[in-house]
Amino acid sequence: MVTIGIDIGGMSAKLGLLQDHQIVQESVIETGAEMDYETFLLLLKKEITGLLGQEYPYQLKQIGISSCGLIDSQKGSIVYANNLPWKNRDITKELSEAFGVPVKIANDAKCAALAEAVCGAGKEYERVCMITLGTGVGGAFLCGGTLAMGNPYGDADGILGHIGVESGGRLCTCGRRGCLEAYASATAVMRRYEEQTGEKQTAKEIFNRARRKEEAAAQVVSEFKHYLAEGLTSLVNVLRPEIIVIGGGMAAGADLFLEEIKETVNKQAFGGSVLPVQILPAALGNKAGIIGASLL
Repeated sequence: MVTIGIDIGGMSAKLGLLQDHQIVQESVIETGAEMDYETFLLLLKKEITGLLGQEYPYQLKQIGISSCGLIDSQKGSIVYANNLPWKNRDITKELSEAFGVPVKIANDAKCAALAEAVCGAGKEYERVCMITLGTGVGGAFLCGGTLAMGNPYGDADGILGHIGVESGGRLCTCGRRGCLEAYASATAVMRRYEEQTGEKQTAKEIFNRARRKEEAAAQVVSEFKHYLAEGLTSLVNVLRPEIIVIGGGMAAGADLFLEEIKETVNKQAFGGSVLPVQILPAALGNKAGIIGASLL
């Protein structure tokens, strides 16, 4: 038996054919920001059919979808995503009717967390929290490899980027001030560096400049570490995970912050010296969305 995992982002959809949690074939649909839903669905069905091919015509067990945005996993729909041009589309129903198998969907951060908990950095742990640091900050918490699903408000639980870390602080995209996302996302790091220097740079380049000891970049990274530690300390106090997995694009800069963050969090967290939490980089990279989707 095989499964299909689909990872839908704002500019593309990545698909994988999996056996025993291993990706054996992949394909990509370049969607852009303006592709209409009907065209996307048609291309998606074509790619799934192509992945199945002649070898596995009747052995598809299920399809799973990882998507950015607000997801209603009970209805199987993408409710809203600010970088997708459609809303309230029951994509799982349409794919299930087309291929005759169960289809499930969840938010991309949840899918990445599920993949890391089952197959990646958290696979040896019972209580796993994953936080994704990219354009925004997302994440999820799992116990025993199980996600909390089916929130009646569209799987809006687990929005970890909107933990408060600075009362009355920077304005977040959610409209509140002082959220972790306003301080520890790639967007926040880029904005802060531009405020300091007047120069626009990617988060990756800012981290590279910090490695070269550039003063402004080092200061921005220092602030990032401080607020990330504040946010993770709150997560530990509330959720008590055994491990926090750091994913997303900014995990590539882990050499600049991971050990220091781990030390600070275990000093600050209640009981951290007795029950320290592990903090590790994600192991599955950009394959986590596909793998997690297939596990739903």
